[in-house]
Amino acid sequence: MCRSVLLILVSFATLGVQALGQDPAKQDSTKGDLQKFQGIWQLVSVRNPDGQPASDEDLKAARLVVKGNEFTFTTKDASISGTFTIDPSKTPKTIDFVLKGGKPEEKFQGIYDIRGDRRLSCFALPKQDRPRELRPTQKGYLMFEWKPAAQ
Repeated sequence: MCRSVLLILVSFATLGVQALGQDPAKQDSTKGDLQKFQGIWQLVSVRNPDGQPASDEDLKAARLVVKGNEFTFTTKDASISGTFTIDPSKTPKTIDFVLKGGKPEEKFQGIYDIRGDRRLSCFALPKQDRPRELRPTQKGYLMFEWKPAAQ
């Protein structure tokens, strides 16, 4: 009887993990990419939704600090923070973030790629469709390229 109960519990636990999309391979992939996000980042390039790049002065002043799934983005004029989630099992890899105090429906949906020590990401504004490519030619997306900050 005890063995039967144990087998049933293990079966339900396994089904629950799979139903939540938390299979071991996906967990490992997410942990691996999440680890690559950690630390202090320097902005290399950015393009705002109007298609305009940031000035060199703005690039130098921008910093991103990532701890776990929380971030703080600081510029010369402002500081914002929030939380993010990633899914490296999708193609392209997805990243979504919500600003601190923001509502779930105000999330920014994006995609990302890690190339060596560079991290690229592209985000749609809230309530817009997720971008399909990292460097779309049309306006309406936020695009970032980051490198580890010199310390």
